[in-house]
Amino acid sequence: MILLVNDDGIDAPGLRALYSALRRVCKRPVLAVAPAHERSGQSHAITLDRGLAVMARHEPDFFGFAIDGTPTDCTKLALSTLMPEAPELVVSGVNDGPNVGRSIFYSGTLGAAMEAAVEGHAALAVSRVRGEGGFADAADCAAQWAARMLGRAEFRRQVVSLNVPATPAKQWRETKLAAHGHAGFHETYRPLRDAKDRVVWKLHGRWTAKAGTDQGDASLLTAGHPVLTLLRPDFNAPERALRKMFDSHGQAS
Repeated sequence: MILLVNDDGIDAPGLRALYSALRRVCKRPVLAVAPAHERSGQSHAITLDRGLAVMARHEPDFFGFAIDGTPTDCTKLALSTLMPEAPELVVSGVNDGPNVGRSIFYSGTLGAAMEAAVEGHAALAVSRVRGEGGFADAADCAAQWAARMLGRAEFRRQVVSLNVPATPAKQWRETKLAAHGHAGFHETYRPLRDAKDRVVWKLHGRWTAKAGTDQGDASLLTAGHPVLTLLRPDFNAPERALRKMFDSHGQAS
């Protein structure tokens, strides 16, 4: 069985396209567990101040649960309670917008996938650059990679992040492996007047990655390549600076 989650909501066209593609390509039952409404930008947030409502969605050729919580809530509740068995793979997406560079720090799509990795599962996060057309090509591409990941123990506790261009698949260049970089969006806040005539500040992002500037994920995606990046829920960094300070001063009293 495959668990399908997202951050754009249970009715998002990207999730519905991926649900159908996974069933067709992977030949596995798929359970969708997704937010009742869009919850983009939630990163790895969880709900602690209230209980979560669970609403079954049984439609022709679709079954899932809508949760009034965050994308990570959906993964946690699915894995602990809603699934009849442990999933072979957790898939998150298809997100409407790229998740490369610094975007992954804020992405609910990546947050939901990372939670699966924290819990010991293999996960695939799928995102598509915004543009004209539907999600069919992105969903078909993702389902092909999902099929390759099934039964591969080496992907446990890791996330394969797949980003594809907005253009039709026939226009894509070859798929590239890339490291996660920090390019992508330049963000600023712009003042607006709200309904109560107050000045409020709204986040605005401008895509700044340029094709050919490096081999990072954002640059390669801008150049028209589908991009695969391997991620782990591991905050450890090389400890040389910390070790040097510790050895110089010893333990604090």
